[in-house]
Amino acid sequence: MLPQRALKNRHSLPILALIALPFAAHALMLLGIAHGNPALFVEFLTHGLIGGWLPGAPGWRDPTIGLITQPLGFLSARDWLHGIVPWWNPYSGVGMPLAAEMQTMSFFLPFVLLLKFWHGWLALLILLQILCGLFTYALLIELRLSRLAAFLGSLFYALSATFFLVPHVMGPLPFAPLLLLGIERAQRAARDGHALGWGLIPLALAYSIYGGYPEVAYADGTLAAVWTIWRFATLGAARARFAGKVALGGGIGLALTLPLVVPFFQYVRLSYLGQHADLYSWLWLLPPGAPLQLFPFIYGPVGALTPPGVSPVLSNLITSCWNQLGGWFGPLASCMALAAIVRPGPRRGLVRLLAGYILIWQLRIWGFPPAVWLIDQIPLMGQTNAVRFCGPAMELACFTLLAITVDTWQTSGAMDRRAIRRLIALSLAIVLIAVVPALRSLYAWFAPGTAMPGFAIGATGAELILAMGAGFMLTRRPSRVAALMLALIIGTDGFATAGLSQFAAPVHGTIDLTGVAYLQRHLGLARLYSLQPFGPNYPAAYGLAAIDENELPVPAAWNDYIHRHLDPYADVVMFTGSQARRIGCVLLPRAAAALRNGVFIRPQRSVIPPDQSAELRRHLAAYQAIGVKYVLTPPGQDPFIEQAHLPVTTVGQVPFQLAAGGVLDGVIPAGTVAVRRIDRVDALIGTYQGAARGVLRLKLCAGTVCATGHADLATARDNHDLPIPLDRPLAVPGDTPLTYHFTHASGSAVALWLGSFRIDAPRALAVGGITPPHAPLLRLVTEPPDRPPLVFHNRVMRIYRLADPHPLFTAGPACHLTPLGIDAVDADCTKPSQLLRLEAFFPGWHASIAGHAVAITPAQTMFQSIPLPEGSSRVRFFYRPPFIRMSCAAALVALLVWLALLAAPSIRSRRIQRPDR
Repeated sequence: MLPQRALKNRHSLPILALIALPFAAHALMLLGIAHGNPALFVEFLTHGLIGGWLPGAPGWRDPTIGLITQPLGFLSARDWLHGIVPWWNPYSGVGMPLAAEMQTMSFFLPFVLLLKFWHGWLALLILLQILCGLFTYALLIELRLSRLAAFLGSLFYALSATFFLVPHVMGPLPFAPLLLLGIERAQRAARDGHALGWGLIPLALAYSIYGGYPEVAYADGTLAAVWTIWRFATLGAARARFAGKVALGGGIGLALTLPLVVPFFQYVRLSYLGQHADLYSWLWLLPPGAPLQLFPFIYGPVGALTPPGVSPVLSNLITSCWNQLGGWFGPLASCMALAAIVRPGPRRGLVRLLAGYILIWQLRIWGFPPAVWLIDQIPLMGQTNAVRFCGPAMELACFTLLAITVDTWQTSGAMDRRAIRRLIALSLAIVLIAVVPALRSLYAWFAPGTAMPGFAIGATGAELILAMGAGFMLTRRPSRVAALMLALIIGTDGFATAGLSQFAAPVHGTIDLTGVAYLQRHLGLARLYSLQPFGPNYPAAYGLAAIDENELPVPAAWNDYIHRHLDPYADVVMFTGSQARRIGCVLLPRAAAALRNGVFIRPQRSVIPPDQSAELRRHLAAYQAIGVKYVLTPPGQDPFIEQAHLPVTTVGQVPFQLAAGGVLDGVIPAGTVAVRRIDRVDALIGTYQGAARGVLRLKLCAGTVCATGHADLATARDNHDLPIPLDRPLAVPGDTPLTYHFTHASGSAVALWLGSFRIDAPRALAVGGITPPHAPLLRLVTEPPDRPPLVFHNRVMRIYRLADPHPLFTAGPACHLTPLGIDAVDADCTKPSQLLRLEAFFPGWHASIAGHAVAITPAQTMFQSIPLPEGSSRVRFFYRPPFIRMSCAAALVALLVWLALLAAPSIRSRRIQRPDR
């Protein structure tokens, strides 16, 4: 008993540490001192936000953790807890599949149930970090590494940068090491001639896919595949037995995922895939991002605002590089991995495998053509964002090499001089390869008058010192004290890097839900459209339908409907009223496909399309036709007024001071702005921190016809637009120039901000005496008298009510309809009619009348229609993906086979041991 108890106790301390450290890394948020709730940032209902102690991202960088994981995970958990399988999301767009979207983690049971709580994302993240640590520790112990080596390697994986950069992909992360553990146990059982050994493979494979991000699971699968091939090559006579075990485990694991995989592929077949269709094969990181995997803080805090003075081009380049990274290694882990390469010890084959795996993916990340070609030969890999989502698999490989280095040092002693020289040379080469391509970007980033390099120097310097300290310890003889020092150095690096981001989380912020409460009382079965507040998918968490969505895949019919009827310039992957208009992001996939086929793309002048408010006004009837009843805007925004801006920008703006008696005159040449009537002029002013007093007067003329207006400066906001209503509407013929005349008769000075010219600005627009040419930052406003009324406003949103939203259910005049909810309606018809339901038509929808099935046909290109009989009838709709019964039956059979095979040896052993009676 004592040896067994000692064997159990020897792992107790590492296991307890792996459980405790993820809690410690988020201690500030757990204690309520810092607040990293994604809803504070992407729900757009927050006020009173007070930043944290450090600049940067607030515990996470990619907002998808809030845009998709939090609200749609909440919806999935709520469905399960109400006994509903979360197949369908009726609250985003005009309805779309929920579980089949995958990113929602709808089938990630029981873990997804944590998302029923608004802070469940943090609980889920910590739980998965703990599982990452425990499963990686078990894998490294299975590889016969020491407890210290296994602990340090698993600590780095548990606190890896993936949980910070792309936390929404956290679902599959723990199951990559569990899958490798299953493969290792299968090869050991095959080598020893034992039964089973493959039992963990189905569990790990199924949960990798149910974890919600197939791209990550697929990239992790490439590591499992090469690991399996390596083990197969080393097993000799046991190869066939090993292959059978892995094939059996893998087959059962894939069968277990059929209830999700089959609907997913059906959804993909009928969907718009965005950049997944033909662009990702042509994406790789650019030179400014070269150092980021090695020195993540070289540009300062990750996720911090761009420093003043840095060009927008450079800022966008670095941001795009971060957007393409799913993790980093850091100098210490990289140094330790290189140490394993220069001194592989008895695990030479595994070291070469992992090093080669990392090398190939690094070459792919940087666009090396043979590596790009090789990776694209993997089926479907060219349609995934492989550059981003290969990060977790590379991290697992790197941190396994780190653990091998520690184990080799403990068992074989200090590194010899030759190995030390090779490690130094290789480390310097890696540093040069990473830093040299970005030198120009680093110089521009930290040029005088731009960013302060203090944080970058301090953080990067600290990482380098820890890396050199760890390398130095490898040159010393292993001892208890030396092992403790090495563990302290490596552990400090892993823990500090993971825990640093919580110091950037805000210390205060309040989410104002009074507008949400108003919508819950008044929206009913109608829909809303938001131009920013109550961000995409969050209405679904409150049971409110909104046409805004952030999804991928997106139903192809919805994509076509948006562009034909609602907004031809919309980005349907993120169909929101606040998404920045960028024609390039729409044309780029087409351009990439054309270049791939050898077609030359002629450079074209940049075009900025109309904003979402303009398209809403232009297609207002179409929005009402899909049931939009309310439009939400930020405070101070009225989307139903028409606005025309002068062709000037705020970049390089200068103040024009109007003291008492001051005058500013100018001309707006004919054709400069597309406006036919002006009711109000908004001028961007500066009040010198509220000191401006008096009245600012404006005389605006179209030819000889003039209108006047004035505004009191005492209530004006500094560096904001000042509305100046005109005394009467001013008609503007298309061929008539405008003249403006600002006067400030008395009072303290006010500044009119002048903007620099855009490329399309006419020279006659310039204000005299200002070089280079500038013109006032004016907005010419038309206020239609019949625009929708404002029915609610508070400090975070405005709500406008549309006049004629179509109801969810409609039929001919011979029918009286009584809706019973989203999926049911009572109809009383004096003659047969046709029922129209404004929910997306999609394979898998069923309808019944009085319990009898009725065929659903598409109506208006993408909605649902069924025939109604004469008389009273109750109609019910429900969604069940095609072939789901067969898929569930196959999964159930696979589950029973798995459990039976696992239990068979135990049952057989009991029968043998049972005495004959």
